[in-house]
Amino acid sequence: MVVPTVDRLALLRRCLQALAAQDRAADEVVVVHDGAPGVTDLLATWDGRLPLTVLHSAQRGASGKRNAGWRATTAELVAFTDDDCAPAPGWLAALTATDGDLLHGPVAPHPDDAHVAAVFARTLSVPAPNGHFPAANLALRRTALEAVGGFDVRLSGGEDTDLAWRVLEAGGRPAWVPDALVHHAVRPATFPQHLRSLWRWRALPEVVRRHPQLRQGLQAQVFWKGSHPVALLALGALLTPWRRPAALAALPLLLNHWRARGPRWGTQTAVADVVEVAVVLLGSVRARSLLL
Repeated sequence: MVVPTVDRLALLRRCLQALAAQDRAADEVVVVHDGAPGVTDLLATWDGRLPLTVLHSAQRGASGKRNAGWRATTAELVAFTDDDCAPAPGWLAALTATDGDLLHGPVAPHPDDAHVAAVFARTLSVPAPNGHFPAANLALRRTALEAVGGFDVRLSGGEDTDLAWRVLEAGGRPAWVPDALVHHAVRPATFPQHLRSLWRWRALPEVVRRHPQLRQGLQAQVFWKGSHPVALLALGALLTPWRRPAALAALPLLLNHWRARGPRWGTQTAVADVVEVAVVLLGSVRARSLLL
């Protein structure tokens, strides 16, 4: 299995503990990091407790680390998860008992993080197949990875979805594995941190351009999220020189969020919606594929 990591020591420690507690022991655990001293020291304490291979990669982003990891393994089936994930004990056993070229299973917020209730908390929930194939819980046959060349490091987001669909388009056989559960951390984030994180979605229009079947899961085959049509109107109005019409166009978006979260948090989530639409719109221009 392959785990890319950054400087998140507590989360990585919880991930390694979960991997050590698997019902079916891993043949090989490859952790790929970018040289943070704390990560190096932590991994040294796991020597002998897991069949650990530690790789240093200067590549930015998880895709390059994942590629370095799976290419360093000899496994026929390569399982991927992330350092902010903790696979349930039956995860690896369920994956290895399933036939297919592309295996994926449910992802749920980690129960130990139930106390994290920040408005912009980051987590992942995949209770059923949704066509996105997040790398938090993904396993592929080596032959499938080799056939498509692994993850595309040019993509800043959606690279796992892109990889999965390239495997499917090459004839790979998918399988949903309901017993292969992964818990994903719930991490608090401030409003500025959340806004900065939205830039990673600029690559999504390129993913949709490559795999137009993904449009079937979009609203009107264009809108990524239900709040984005109104956010687009607000963005368009804000770009005009007429302030009063701009305020009127933004008002429905604000009211929707105020009803859900109150004036303070509602205003921040409305602003985040507008920024998110702007990011994917810029990505659409670059990819020549409309996603809003």
